[in-house]
Amino acid sequence: MPKFTTPYDTLLRVRRIEEDRAKAEMAGAAVAEREAAAVLARRENDYPELVRPPDAETTYDEFRAHHRMAEAAAASVTQARQAVESAHEQTESAREALRAAAMRTQGLERLVDRAREERFAEMLDADQRTAEESASRKRKGRR
Repeated sequence: MPKFTTPYDTLLRVRRIEEDRAKAEMAGAAVAEREAAAVLARRENDYPELVRPPDAETTYDEFRAHHRMAEAAAASVTQARQAVESAHEQTESAREALRAAAMRTQGLERLVDRAREERFAEMLDADQRTAEESASRKRKGRR
């Protein structure tokens, strides 16, 4: 007997593909967020060493060079923080997209399951009627 399919099966396959794609995007966003957090941690770790004042007397040019390096280190930390915030926003956006895709898929899965259950019940009813008709013919044939 051929497999029973509902009119929604193709749409369900598409929804599952969309959900899988949303899962992949969520995973990618989570990886990007972890990497951005690791970069921020490294830069925050390095920052105190980079901005530490020189130990000895320095010339004006050496002081200016150190000052530029300290400003660059501070800017680097700020950029890393912004990258983490941006990555977090992307992760949250991907999480929301995944949640929406999963809800669409689940609703359609329930519809398909209900259609299959109805089809199975119809088949059982048809089998029962056939069995009853067969039994009644046998009884009539014995008389």
